[in-house]
Amino acid sequence: MDIHLLNALGITNCALFRCNEANDIECLTTDLPWLNGIVTLDTHNRLLKEQTPSLFLCDFFIDAEQVWQGDTAFTLSSGFWTEQIDQADLRLEALAINSGSDSRYLVIKNVEDEFNDKRRTLQTARELLLSHHEIVGQHEYIRHKLNDVLRKNSRLQRLVPPIQQAIYDLDTGVVILDAQGQLVLDNRAAHRLLVCNSTTPSTKRISELLHLMDTSQSFLPSLVKKKSPWQGEVFWQPLGSFSTWLQVTIHPVLQGKDLTHWVYLFTDITHIHNKREKVLNNTGMDSLTNVASRSIFLDTIRRLINEGVPFKLFIIDICQFKRINEVLSYKSGDEILKSFALRLQSYVNNKGFIARIGSNEFALIKRDDAFNGQATAEFIQGLIEKLTRTYTVLDGTEPNLAVNIGEVSFPSNCSSPESLLHHADIALQAAKYKGKNSALVYSEALHRQHHAVNKLENELREAIENNELKLYLQPIVDLSSGKIVKCEALTRWITADGKFISPEVFIPLAEKSELIFPFGEWLINTACSTIKQLTALGIDIRLAINISGRQVSDLNLLDQIKTAIVEHDIAPRHLSIELTESILIKRLDTVSVLLNELRAMGVTVSIDDFGTGFSSLVYLKKLPIDELKIDRSFVSELENNTDDQAIVQAILGLAKNLNINIIAEGIETIEQQTFLQTHQCTYGQGYFYQRPVPLPEFIAVAKRLNEPHVASVKL
Repeated sequence: MDIHLLNALGITNCALFRCNEANDIECLTTDLPWLNGIVTLDTHNRLLKEQTPSLFLCDFFIDAEQVWQGDTAFTLSSGFWTEQIDQADLRLEALAINSGSDSRYLVIKNVEDEFNDKRRTLQTARELLLSHHEIVGQHEYIRHKLNDVLRKNSRLQRLVPPIQQAIYDLDTGVVILDAQGQLVLDNRAAHRLLVCNSTTPSTKRISELLHLMDTSQSFLPSLVKKKSPWQGEVFWQPLGSFSTWLQVTIHPVLQGKDLTHWVYLFTDITHIHNKREKVLNNTGMDSLTNVASRSIFLDTIRRLINEGVPFKLFIIDICQFKRINEVLSYKSGDEILKSFALRLQSYVNNKGFIARIGSNEFALIKRDDAFNGQATAEFIQGLIEKLTRTYTVLDGTEPNLAVNIGEVSFPSNCSSPESLLHHADIALQAAKYKGKNSALVYSEALHRQHHAVNKLENELREAIENNELKLYLQPIVDLSSGKIVKCEALTRWITADGKFISPEVFIPLAEKSELIFPFGEWLINTACSTIKQLTALGIDIRLAINISGRQVSDLNLLDQIKTAIVEHDIAPRHLSIELTESILIKRLDTVSVLLNELRAMGVTVSIDDFGTGFSSLVYLKKLPIDELKIDRSFVSELENNTDDQAIVQAILGLAKNLNINIIAEGIETIEQQTFLQTHQCTYGQGYFYQRPVPLPEFIAVAKRLNEPHVASVKL
């Protein structure tokens, strides 16, 4: 239908422009009365961009031209902005449209009605949020007052009647129990909200409420231990005909370390909750955390850029949040996200703008003048400390979170919302590579580094997918017989143009990205395929592969190992799994389950680099471990260093008592081998015997060395 007719009928109120191959922008709707205040046209109705009166539209043209230059169908919105024409405010939105079929358009819409609707909705949202904050604040006030009263009056006997009457007449429901859960005092509002009567007292309703909240037995004790209250919203339906949303506070009262009372506070927030769901969706607010959504966040950035206000943007990522959902449940994950948003709000207060821009990503905008002289590094350090303190969820668990933060500044780093987000994300990704609880500021050097890492990461992804990585094998020999009993599989990456990429480069890269999981699956399958080839040639040895800490956390790891063993039809005893000592410390419970399952299958288990971490004999006693590998740092100077000799002898003695075999790695001299043989070390590995070699070369060495007449240990 003709756009002129739609405008005349009042169905739309917009100006339409067409962009041709010469990048001329022709206006197709010149009859709009407000258009002259926004753009300038020549005699042929072509838009003169350099003479455009609207500064906001001039900035929008920069991003619009990128949209028009591409071949992909795409529509870019400017968001709402305001122009003053003849002392009247005009609410507008611009759209750059690429149809993907050589058609390019610019649309400028008069959005007065939409703007007013949005403003009314936002006002309603603000009122609802203020109402909710007022209720929470009231709970806090009552909680502190009752805490003081109860600490002075153990069972309220000395409370004068007016104070008891004041509690009874409160609009907020109050239930006070003693340390044993017996009723001390409740009020009229609690009776009404909990639906209490002579046969169903408030103590019973409290038990039912805790059961409904799905709390564990450790939930209440954890509040006592932390000396902190719990606050949240609960859908309460004690009767089929009665249901309500309650704002609930559970507060332990302590005398020193001793619990004396429990205070439960309740307020009906059904009217707020029901309206909030609708309002938050209409305003683009995040319905889970009650903070702004990504769309509102982008609008805010555009507004600040348009006003020329210097600010800093922080993107905050919760590390490994997917695992939190898997281990604790999505319900607990949602609880943590709500608490995380509340902590972020309380830290920033009203001196910043907060939004949830991804499932586990939040953004924070803080104007430069809001820092009040505080150093950015100090602000970020305080933020990290606030966000990573222990959380409490209803099932009683107390997870600790880690975060990474990327920082970018306007106008020093970039001048558009998209580039700001892109650069902040670059800083965030670099912070992730640095480690947990790291924060980095965007810079050009960081950008170049990020580009190089991304390029290498993409090349590694292709190498894994195209099976371009290779396994090299290094023999492990029996020091008493000289025969190969085992080999370690080491991954080598030689690119198509012959460039060698060190494992010290690409293994950490895989570890810090999601590539460790497809890489681990490739390694397991390739190792089992190699075992199949060795056994077919009559080479009866074990093959060891290294498993990283992130792989241990993968719930699919055990299934991958089982599947590979079955598919390649190998005996599990030919496969050996090596774990570093640090994994035992960080993930003892997970490792214990994994190792017991592997041992039950017949797979052997080795601890790599033993002696370099914070060792504990408990690990060796409790975990099903077959072998320990003495780290090469203790072997390299074994001929002359008496300290290393003493350490090695101690490890050998310990292993003998625990019936664990020892592999000494890094053997390079006959003297080192002789010392280890003298002290009854079981196995040896190192350049003295053989460097890691491709499979065909290893097969030749293994066949030669394992012939009956071969007696020398040196390969």
